[in-house]
Amino acid sequence: MRKIVKSFDLIWGKAEAYNRKNSSGDRFVRCFDSRGKYMSFGIYDKVNKKYALFDTINLTGNYRYNASDSIAELHEMEKMIRNA
Repeated sequence: MRKIVKSFDLIWGKAEAYNRKNSSGDRFVRCFDSRGKYMSFGIYDKVNKKYALFDTINLTGNYRYNASDSIAELHEMEKMIRNA
């Protein structure tokens, strides 16, 4: 879990850098919600009106997520920032 949050923080750092670099305002918005032991986090793009969201509830009992693999939602967030 810490590895996922750390990688999300790195991605959010790139989005913040993009927001600071462009004077058009905050294009990317951080979405973060914590309920008990489950968290949801993501990035919303105000210009394209798209978002990438990851729920940690997906990790419970879902064998699609392997600890050694990277998560597709995080790749989607990076792609949104790269294409901005």
